[in-house]
Amino acid sequence: MKKLAIVLTLVAILPACERSEAMPPVGTEVKVEKKDGINVAGKLVEVKPEQVVVEAPDGKKTEVPKSQIASMTSASGEVVSGSPKSDPAADARRDAESKAAAGAEGKAPTAPVAPGAPPAPTPKEDAVAAPAKVPEFRELTIPAGTMLPATLATAVASDTSHVEDPVRATLRSSVMAEGHQALPAGTTIIGHVTGAERSAKVKGRASIAFRFNTIDLPGDGGRQSISTETISHLAPTTKKKDATKVGVGAGAGAVIGGIVGGGSGAAKGAVIGGGAGTAAVLATRGEEVRLPSGTPVSVKLTAPLTVRVPLK
Repeated sequence: MKKLAIVLTLVAILPACERSEAMPPVGTEVKVEKKDGINVAGKLVEVKPEQVVVEAPDGKKTEVPKSQIASMTSASGEVVSGSPKSDPAADARRDAESKAAAGAEGKAPTAPVAPGAPPAPTPKEDAVAAPAKVPEFRELTIPAGTMLPATLATAVASDTSHVEDPVRATLRSSVMAEGHQALPAGTTIIGHVTGAERSAKVKGRASIAFRFNTIDLPGDGGRQSISTETISHLAPTTKKKDATKVGVGAGAGAVIGGIVGGGSGAAKGAVIGGGAGTAAVLATRGEEVRLPSGTPVSVKLTAPLTVRVPLK
């Protein structure tokens, strides 16, 4: 509404401006009143962009700059340039038009207000990243002395393994702590061979020993150090088998000696047979200790183990 009032006001003012700036035709008798109060009367003989030329009755021409013209009237008294005479009817008509344009409230037109800066765009809801959910964990402590039931995934043997060889196993069943599952079945434990002795001849039984020092937790749990007892296995003794070998050798020798030389031959044969059995025992190694992959073992924790498990 304010813009409409301004437009109507300009429409009413422009014709007056155009009338004030218009010049009469050349040859018109005019009276020019200058802003310094001096009047120049005569015939308008020339209109230039910046000035007009008025010729007096005696033939004298006067150049009057347009910027110095206060008013210019024709011989009939009509104002043809400068400020027009007051026209009460026209003034009243323009006032009425201005008030009508201003609206029923009768407010005077005001200068247009420059539009303010547009509000900053707000980010779209889907563009705002939702905060990442932080997983919550619970710490569970498995006390020392807890047995870890496991199954060997690496074969070990007294005659093929060496100290520091790696040993791996997996838990056969889950381990509970504080009423919750601390280690699920299938969790991997890792260790190494601590001792391997091959069976000797006559004396020296075979043995194998290993322990675990690392647990590979499932998911993103990573690896943790653990402390366990050493698992040792010793080969069984072969004394009965050795005695049997020696006895069989002596008995066979006595039989052969009796056939060949009678009573004295039997005695000699027994001695010879016994010697042969002893030689067989001395030449034979004892049994080895071999634990293939898949062998069940149980290992005891010697220090508490604290693990983090996600809350469910």
